[in-house]
Amino acid sequence: MKQIAKQFLTDTMLMLTGSALCAIAINGFLRPHELLTGGMAGASLIIYYRWPGVPFGLLYFLVNIPVFALGYFIVGRKFILYSFWAVLIHSTMFTVVLPVIDIPDKLLSASVAGALSGAGVALILRTNGMCGGTEIISIIINKFYSVNLSVTNMMVNAFVLLAASFFLPFDSILYSSVFIIMHSQVMNSISKGLAKRKAVMVLSKRWKEILDELNHGKKRIGTTLLTAKGGYTGSEEPIIYSIVKNHQVAVVRSVTTRIDPAAFIVIMETTDIINETVGNQPPWKKQLYR
Repeated sequence: MKQIAKQFLTDTMLMLTGSALCAIAINGFLRPHELLTGGMAGASLIIYYRWPGVPFGLLYFLVNIPVFALGYFIVGRKFILYSFWAVLIHSTMFTVVLPVIDIPDKLLSASVAGALSGAGVALILRTNGMCGGTEIISIIINKFYSVNLSVTNMMVNAFVLLAASFFLPFDSILYSSVFIIMHSQVMNSISKGLAKRKAVMVLSKRWKEILDELNHGKKRIGTTLLTAKGGYTGSEEPIIYSIVKNHQVAVVRSVTTRIDPAAFIVIMETTDIINETVGNQPPWKKQLYR
């Protein structure tokens, strides 16, 4: 129970921080120029620009309700409840965070807003939920038709911009496209940066000492022994293999070179690691693909 409460508090803090960045991006940079975002926020902005009497935060919340109701029965209760909490925080931030930022340049506004919003969503993606109905739609379509999530997101964004072209000037659509591209680039860069893991392989005659230090030292690192055979010598020597976080690479290197300066060390980049302890999948994805 204590662990659940701690996780909920951590997720809430990330959601609050991420949502505040998104609110600054939309309320401070996009709305003054009548520019759009993608997804459900973009759809909400189209409605808001047509009927500005309704608070944007309330519109965003209402637009997401039908999607979340559908997702509750198809995707899974825990994920949807966390995502609903994220949307509630998101909507509240859109209502209370209303910065006045006077930047007349639309291109600069779209670029800065994209960077802020991308960073904010990247933080929310490290929680057990998501902050918008677009992702829920993508997951539902992926579940039934195996369509990649990014493809669905791109299609929804294209639909939003197409719909907006009937109401907004064409230059606003182009500036909004700049925002969406910047948002996507920053979000992916930060998400991958937070999730980075490296694969390390160590080949050494003193592998037993290195293995013992890594497994039982102060900064314990889990390892796996692989059987290897020299192509030229024919001799068999184990290879120490481990998936580590970026800051742990220095520990493996330090321990290995101190025990055996002649050791052979290989450090490789990884993409997706699926595991409860060392995996780099975001928490929400772990829930969906168990």
